[in-house]
Amino acid sequence: MNQQVLGQSLAQSLGNENFGKKSRFSYRLAQNLSNTLMNGGSLEELQPVNGLHLTPGLNRSAKAAIEPYNPGEPMINMKLVRWLKNSMPIAIWISPGLMLPSVPFDEIPNTRCDLVYQMIKTNPKNPFATLSQAPNWTESTNEQVANGIEQWREFEKEGLFQFGFTDNPADAQVLIFFTDIFKDASGPGGVAAGGITTAKIFPQDKLHLVHKMPVIIELSTVVNCEPEKMQASSAHEFGHALGIKAHSPYREDLMYVDRVVNNLSPADKATIRYLYHTNTDYVMY
Repeated sequence: MNQQVLGQSLAQSLGNENFGKKSRFSYRLAQNLSNTLMNGGSLEELQPVNGLHLTPGLNRSAKAAIEPYNPGEPMINMKLVRWLKNSMPIAIWISPGLMLPSVPFDEIPNTRCDLVYQMIKTNPKNPFATLSQAPNWTESTNEQVANGIEQWREFEKEGLFQFGFTDNPADAQVLIFFTDIFKDASGPGGVAAGGITTAKIFPQDKLHLVHKMPVIIELSTVVNCEPEKMQASSAHEFGHALGIKAHSPYREDLMYVDRVVNNLSPADKATIRYLYHTNTDYVMY
């Protein structure tokens, strides 16, 4: 199919009222692509648009499919980060659909942990009384989130880590909130980002100088509008909360930056095993 024919085909799809409902393609991206190709342009001439950003992913060998990828934290030169044994079991609190105050997407990593810590410290009995509920949240949403997290349960049997759920946010080390969409998102996923995980990390030899900080997961009820999407997004974000900080470069992995699969891959499993069998200089605490 030449580029002009491809452009005409996309134009016909754009005219179908179901296109935006069924396709994972951003409507504006498809419109831009169609106009460029029909006018004799090339893929290289396309201008970026806001919205869904998909990265191509790397091709992997059969051997790489069962080997760990690098889970290190990009902000500290890919140093490894994980929980210590004396922090187990990791206590998880899933909020009843609560939304944290809206801020630009780029500000979330620098503000969420401190915000939630201060809210709990100020009012430990009812820290989130002022928060509202996210659109499209239902009680079954929390079941989907828990089911996604449970994908990591098999590693308890191997002695890597332990986790459980709590009804008290003041006791939790990982707290989960919701939002409709992430506004002003410019990274992978764009406004179609399904979730984000924020954590403070500390040098292991400096823990006596710091106080414990919660890990915060936020999930989109709009992007994850189907149960399997919410489960997969929850599993992906909890992978970050466990310490897989960098994304996998491979599409076949749950921890790929623009996740396209719903379950842990052999490489995801090899990566978490590698991480928790390695002594790390940095930890979550």
